[in-house]
Amino acid sequence: MRSIIGNVRYVGRAGNRGMHSLLRAALASAVVALTLWLTFSTSYMAKHESYDVMVAAAEKMIEATAAVKAHRLALGIRVSPDDVNATGLIGEELTDITTTPGNLTSKRTATNPDFAALTVKYFHELGITNGDKVAVGASGSFPGIVLAVLSACWTTGVEPVVIPSIGASEYGANVPGVTSVEMIDALRAAGVFDYVPAMISLGGPEDSGEAGILTDGRPVILDIAQRSGHPLLLPADTVESIRRRLAVYEAAGDMKAFINVGGAEPNYGSTLASLEFPNGLVTKPPVKIDTPDMGLVYEFINRGIPVLHFLDIKGLATKSGIPIDPVPLPQPGTSLVYYERRYQKAYAAAGLVLALGVLLVPLGPLGLGREQRQGQGRVRGRGRERRR
Repeated sequence: MRSIIGNVRYVGRAGNRGMHSLLRAALASAVVALTLWLTFSTSYMAKHESYDVMVAAAEKMIEATAAVKAHRLALGIRVSPDDVNATGLIGEELTDITTTPGNLTSKRTATNPDFAALTVKYFHELGITNGDKVAVGASGSFPGIVLAVLSACWTTGVEPVVIPSIGASEYGANVPGVTSVEMIDALRAAGVFDYVPAMISLGGPEDSGEAGILTDGRPVILDIAQRSGHPLLLPADTVESIRRRLAVYEAAGDMKAFINVGGAEPNYGSTLASLEFPNGLVTKPPVKIDTPDMGLVYEFINRGIPVLHFLDIKGLATKSGIPIDPVPLPQPGTSLVYYERRYQKAYAAAGLVLALGVLLVPLGPLGLGREQRQGQGRVRGRGRERRR
């Protein structure tokens, strides 16, 4: 009988122990849920840690844009009627050197100086600072982004190793006289930047300079390249272009990131995997691929080198807090890209401490409350009286 009673007592104590463990876990979970709700519901938007540098980069892009526009007008090239903010960075729909179709809304969105601020934000996240080098593959399709990247580099002291392409898609830098290469040279002549392309390419399919939408524009592109005086890349195909570009970057030193502007084949690749590559800041390969034509975005990311991928500009603007196709362009420092969400970390810390307390602080011997212990004491007392 005593053995049976002892077993019953043991089971009762174990059951109480389990019940209290469940109650503790439930209470701790409720505490965590409450503090998480407080933490997120009281969050607020504050200036990014690099706010001042971001604003400075945007202002530098405004200066660079004005210089490009002045160069354009000095050549007698009108500002396109499609350039609603009169930046001078919007090309024509079709020219002799137009390589592929393009989206006008994306091209106008890319003229926003907020993209220079976004590039600075990416540098901040990656810890890229003064004196660091970045590889830049600059398609002529998005001259606004090219200026944004160079403005961010100039403001932060980061050294860009630039390989621009002359050919461009619709509404890009597709007007002879103001191609991407000629813009960079004009900005250096105006004293805005002192950057010199490490090499230039013709652009177009397989980096050949073939501009097939309107006419065969290769002779025009080739003439622009030769007159620039920069080292010219004339590859047999995309794979050779990738290898030779990579050799230029490797010879220039340790690259902290690869920045791709647009969809030039050597940079973006010519495989289905290119479509899987996300825009913005990328630190890990989206898919596994190792083929000769996978493009520099994969060449770098497979080596563990981050990629800043400026493509799908409207999508990138949306997720980064940059207005799409605004008229007029916003003042530097006013868009959401300059801000970051902050949280009241004290709530989370207090909740964690309280939850741990609930889980770890003992409730008494065997996990029983005082009333339960007193009840057990009375039962034991009656048992002793019966035995007497």
